[in-house]
Amino acid sequence: MAKGVNIRFPFKETNTGGVFDTLKTTDSALRSDLISLLTTRRGQRPMRSTLYSPIYDYIMEPLDEYTKQELSKEIEEKVSEFIPQITITNMYFTEREEENLLTIEIVFRIDSFFGIEDSIILNIPREHDAAS
Repeated sequence: MAKGVNIRFPFKETNTGGVFDTLKTTDSALRSDLISLLTTRRGQRPMRSTLYSPIYDYIMEPLDEYTKQELSKEIEEKVSEFIPQITITNMYFTEREEENLLTIEIVFRIDSFFGIEDSIILNIPREHDAAS
């Protein structure tokens, strides 16, 4: 069986020791956990009703300064609640209207792991989902 810290997210198949590819380091596992948290929609985790990304609550809102501040605050609160090892140091929001995407770059620090800094970029489709 493959030894690892966490399952790679987004999921990736492997032929060595299991169905899903695993991550071998703590920093890569925390990065994967952050992506997983921030792409989880409300209601996807029925037994953990508070485990969801606030991004989808703001996806159809205009991207003004107030919205950016509120969304930043809510993202920081969710990350603090579910992944306390991570501190978000900065967020950048970009509307890509021609592709109908909201791009969010999140710069973060892993406090419990020598203060390693990293960033992720999320491209969230700006479409209305009738199920949400």
